[in-house]
Amino acid sequence: MNISIDHTRSLTLADIVAVGTGKAKAVLSAATREMLAERRAQIEHAITEQEFPAYGFNRGFGHNVDLAVKSEHLADLQENLILSHAVGAGEPMDETVVRITMLLRANSLARGFSGIRPELVEAILDLLNAGITPVVPELGSVGASGDLAPLSHIAMVVIGRGKVFYEGEMIPTEVAMTRAGLKPIKLMMKEGLALTNGVQFMNAIGLYVCHRLKVMLKTAAINSALTAQVMLAPDTYYRADFHAVRPHPGSTRVADWIWRLMQDSPIRNAHRDFKTDGQVQDPYNIRCAAQVLGSAHDLIDQAEKSLVIEANSATDNPILLPDEDGNHIDVVSGGHFHGMPVAVHVYSLMQALGVMASLAHQRSVRFVDPTKNKGLGRDLKWPGLSKDENSISSGMMMLEYASASLLNSIWGDSMPSHLFNISTNSGQEDHVSMGTGLAVRLLKTLPKANHILAIELAFILQGIAIRKHLDTIPTEAELPSWVDEELGNLKHRMNGQGKGVFFDACVLREHPLTDEEKKFSPACEHLFDVLTDRKLFPVVEHDRYMAEDVAHLADFVACGGVLEIVGEKLDLDW
Repeated sequence: MNISIDHTRSLTLADIVAVGTGKAKAVLSAATREMLAERRAQIEHAITEQEFPAYGFNRGFGHNVDLAVKSEHLADLQENLILSHAVGAGEPMDETVVRITMLLRANSLARGFSGIRPELVEAILDLLNAGITPVVPELGSVGASGDLAPLSHIAMVVIGRGKVFYEGEMIPTEVAMTRAGLKPIKLMMKEGLALTNGVQFMNAIGLYVCHRLKVMLKTAAINSALTAQVMLAPDTYYRADFHAVRPHPGSTRVADWIWRLMQDSPIRNAHRDFKTDGQVQDPYNIRCAAQVLGSAHDLIDQAEKSLVIEANSATDNPILLPDEDGNHIDVVSGGHFHGMPVAVHVYSLMQALGVMASLAHQRSVRFVDPTKNKGLGRDLKWPGLSKDENSISSGMMMLEYASASLLNSIWGDSMPSHLFNISTNSGQEDHVSMGTGLAVRLLKTLPKANHILAIELAFILQGIAIRKHLDTIPTEAELPSWVDEELGNLKHRMNGQGKGVFFDACVLREHPLTDEEKKFSPACEHLFDVLTDRKLFPVVEHDRYMAEDVAHLADFVACGGVLEIVGEKLDLDW
């Protein structure tokens, strides 16, 4: 599949992810190539013939803007910029993120407002399509005058320098290019600056996380529908007419997901009569799931819209606008490289992730609490253990601790660093977004959040297995008045019959269920059957080592496996 880089169309999130994950190639359209060449000729003529000073073309960078550069040194100026600015630190960034960064920078340059040659865009796309990915350290950008350090590491590869990932190994760029049949490009006037003036690195992380969080949110909604059924909750909290009176888009959408996931559930119908369950309201982690997760939906949705706008924008300095004759030679300096419009939405994604993780953990807490899990027992220990077996069993207790630890770690990652400005470049760049470091932390929270959702899913699977094993569910059904009277008489007769002995008695109220009534909704029952058949998290009948099973389950959650299985029965439209 080919994705067209064309100044007359916009890339979608799906386009961006497809190229980033290597499922599509990016190709510069003929019309855009012609437009870029024409505009390059216009600005070259204006600069060389009229000899007027222009930042990025024949002047130094940053606070060196007052230094004029001779024409014979203009190409050296561009290469020196790249080499001197490639000062990143830390571990190499994920290859998918780097590929998305390359695509976004190429697309921004292809808008036609940077005055670069079409060959520069094609050089980036050639690397992408050949599977050559620059090694880009994750840290070093303040997210203001562009992601200068990360983009410079990418630009180094464009000119044949630095290191890359290619065919499963890290090798020098020149070796990879030779193998792939590519040649480095020689930068011309303005082109080094154009490669680095934008926050595509930050935006690439934001867009990739946005894609992943959409999968996570749907998985969280599936967990919500499962938990509601395991905990014998009603589906009325998710009715469309109920949410119509407070119609936040996200809450309405998530409520619709959970509602449809719970329909035709035999176990729900088994306690539909209020007298069976007797509980008026469930805790907020179930009752308010649509409102809580709906807020995450709205945060993700707005972030996607803004980040996609950024992906299809010209982010350079200076920008070349048309003059009165339509020639793109009006050189306008400004701040389109500044990262704050992206940083605030990266933080929105961090909030959305935190909301999902927090809700999942609260439900995990309930699963191991015998006073709140409606008959599932302490720590979800398997029913029927002997007294001795029960005394030496911890069940699934410790998974709640692990979930708490992961959630606390996410909170630590959630510092809003975009609110903490540090002036740079001798005060010339005195307000920077600091959003790129925030984006890097956001990316690193994804596995933690997926692990929290996987722990909740492990509790859910164990809870379903216990429900199916038991023959009854707790009930708050009222007893006839004569029962209390008979119990009182019995206790009166028994007490006093032995010295030091006190007799007490009570009635355990339980509602019997048939095997058919123990089934969940079709989509949820299908998910349980498939996960059971695949042994992704086997039932815990006796204490055992669970860490690897949960880790595999977390990987399955992260790759959208849960959503894919449910999708065989039910489509959850965004």
